[in-house]
Amino acid sequence: MRRPDLIVQLDSANTARVHHGRVVSEFGRHAPALLDVFWQPRTVGEALRLLAPRLAGARALDEAVSTLSQLVSAGVLATEHRLGFTDLVFPMGGYGMAYPNIRMLDDPMRKRLFVRAVKEVVQPGDVVLDLGTGSGILAVAAAQAGARLVYAVEPAQSIGVAQAVAERNGVADRITFLRDWSSSVELPERADVLTTDIVGNDALDMAIWETVQDARERLLVPGARLVPELINAYATLVDLPSEFVAAHRVVPEHVEQWNARYGMDFSPLLEHDRDRVAGFYEPPDLAARWPRLSPPTPLFDVDLHRRARVFTGTAEVVADRAGAANGVIIHFEARLSPGTTLSTDPADGCDKSHWFTAGWAFPRPADVAPGTAVALSYHYTGDGRAAVELAGLAALEEVTA
Repeated sequence: MRRPDLIVQLDSANTARVHHGRVVSEFGRHAPALLDVFWQPRTVGEALRLLAPRLAGARALDEAVSTLSQLVSAGVLATEHRLGFTDLVFPMGGYGMAYPNIRMLDDPMRKRLFVRAVKEVVQPGDVVLDLGTGSGILAVAAAQAGARLVYAVEPAQSIGVAQAVAERNGVADRITFLRDWSSSVELPERADVLTTDIVGNDALDMAIWETVQDARERLLVPGARLVPELINAYATLVDLPSEFVAAHRVVPEHVEQWNARYGMDFSPLLEHDRDRVAGFYEPPDLAARWPRLSPPTPLFDVDLHRRARVFTGTAEVVADRAGAANGVIIHFEARLSPGTTLSTDPADGCDKSHWFTAGWAFPRPADVAPGTAVALSYHYTGDGRAAVELAGLAALEEVTA
């Protein structure tokens, strides 16, 4: 199996330079393919069968076997695999690290509400699919709720920790842990319930909609129950502090300071940043302190039972107090079950909240008064990508005037 925490550089000939620990090793053109197939434990025979379409003849097979031997000798591939938390520094280790699991479990609302919803939705005898099982908390909750069998899917090596959690809680006999990506995994039977917490700071930014659609089509029974099932997003006008804006946008004060400091003209940076709506993520306890100039206004909703699609959500956000509207924050409410809804409104957050608040800083502020409307568009282009747009900069100029 491939060692965790490798850094791989590929050149134009597809040869690989692999950084592992403090060692750098170079390997031939078959190394990238071998590293790919050995991300899971496999026998040499299984790996070569997977590579067969890429091996044109006996010489290519000999090269692949030789490279395989070199990878094992260098310690890049191991005959024994270790499952547990990665040792990499965040964020390079991703969800295989202890850090994000600590953050999620430490959030006083997130997992508690998910567990409540799982125990409300799962019925005795159900087959449950848990995507992105992480610490295993939702898989264990489903088993405790009476699920006949839970398939817990997680690509990170920390899946071994989740399995240990299941064993410690006495439900490991009803949970099958699968180290794989959800789009690749195959199940021997279709599941009655899907649970997943791949909900991003901007609700769709981890491609939850596309992931759930794939599961519905391949892995779930018709009419399967989903946790979560519905996402509603809201936009709120805010007055961002000037020092915060300056951290995300190039402002004239920057250019003045840099010109004086370096003896160069940096005005092109300001010119190229002038009309950009700058996106950011910030802790909710910080965002909660920003003056709100409007109530939360519905922006879009996503029913995870429906097919994923590109869309544009529009909202006319009406100010209810006077101020300089120079940004918008977006939070969501996720219906986890008929009786449980989770909100990421910064007002409901705290310094332990795992979710950050998604927001966008406008190119320039609009002086608004109660009743002033600002038109916003949220463009979702698929696979977690989105952008916020004002309804034309001219409209903002008119509001400001």
